[in-house]
Amino acid sequence: MFRKLATGCTFAVLAVLPALAEADFIAPAALHKAGLTKYWQLRLPLAEGQRLRDAYLVDDQIYAATADGDVFAVHAPTGVLRWRKRVTTAGYRIVRPCHAGNRVIFVLPPAILQYDRYTGDPILRIEPRFPVGSPAISDGILYYVGGIDRKMHAFLLDQDFELWKARAGGQIISQPQRMGKYLYYASDNGNVYACEARNKAFYWRARTQGTITADLVVDKNGVYVAGRDDALYLFDPDVGGLRWMARFSSPLTEPPVVTDKVVFQYSPTDGVVALNTGVVDVNERVRWKVPDARQMLTTIEDERAVLLSRDERLLAVGLDDGQLVATVPAPGFTLPLPSPKGSAVFVASADGRLFCARPLGTPPLTVARMRAALQPPRKAGQQAAVAKKSAAEPNEGEDILRSKRPGPPIGGKSKVSKKYAEQQSAKK
Repeated sequence: MFRKLATGCTFAVLAVLPALAEADFIAPAALHKAGLTKYWQLRLPLAEGQRLRDAYLVDDQIYAATADGDVFAVHAPTGVLRWRKRVTTAGYRIVRPCHAGNRVIFVLPPAILQYDRYTGDPILRIEPRFPVGSPAISDGILYYVGGIDRKMHAFLLDQDFELWKARAGGQIISQPQRMGKYLYYASDNGNVYACEARNKAFYWRARTQGTITADLVVDKNGVYVAGRDDALYLFDPDVGGLRWMARFSSPLTEPPVVTDKVVFQYSPTDGVVALNTGVVDVNERVRWKVPDARQMLTTIEDERAVLLSRDERLLAVGLDDGQLVATVPAPGFTLPLPSPKGSAVFVASADGRLFCARPLGTPPLTVARMRAALQPPRKAGQQAAVAKKSAAEPNEGEDILRSKRPGPPIGGKSKVSKKYAEQQSAKK
């Protein structure tokens, strides 16, 4: 097994190196003007005629999905391709997966699938007895899936067993979220719910003025809800009270990208809008708008935001005022992967190219880091065993045949050594 894994690691790293040496997908000089530099790039081994349809950044892993059901798992910090798997057939779109410890969960209409997130090995498949509607979210023990049957369902991670289900006022299409001991979810009739994640005990319910299909976003500031009633809401996570609401010029079908002080919302008519998250006057809620922007990608040193435009450009703008600092042509890159707190730009193209840029001065990648990305993390017991083994290994220059026991030797010569000594004396 180890030999197989080691061979796979070597192959995967060697497969990445040509991509690093390939002609730059985005011009370096233009990136430098924006304060960025290429960190890694990768051309996925798509089959003839394949095209990427969706790409998601989940924790430290990118999942790039084709229209015919193939999924590529790429380690985002290094650009190493970990695995490729046919997850579904053509006709079923891959929605955002979630992580549960060392697993990744994909929700499809016919089945809920679990794979090892590092190797892609299949772990569990269940066929739910209800029509699924939303992506899943997990706390590592349970995972939660919304249904078109107007219920939220909770499952034990290792079993085909539904622990509980809770009613909602409409179909649940948006991805729920968990923070602390509470689960937050929304239905398409405009209701937002909070309950205890382990036992579905009711906590609070809030109401919007329209349909909700965008995934929820939750952080310490509250529960962000993008609605088709042209509004973005922020609800208090503890009591469900409305903290603020911002109006847009068109329905919101995508979730916001959230940082501690600024939230970025895309609207088809407004572009990307930056809003203050704190308690401010209603006239100070909107910081700025960039009408030709498609999505916010990341922030750099609390000074700039990097956006992907509708016409395949990277836009570096001032975080406070939205003024354009630099424009970077990014031909073909139409799939944004926001990383709001990571100071990393991730974009993908339909023809299978992935690109990562980081701020100037970032230390370059090493082959050792790329190889390490293919090794599953050790469990606590394994780490202790490695530490124990390392402690037992000799230091450089140490005589491994010399006893480490202090004091005089214990015991005398064996019968064999005594007989040998007598023979040597007789010869003399």
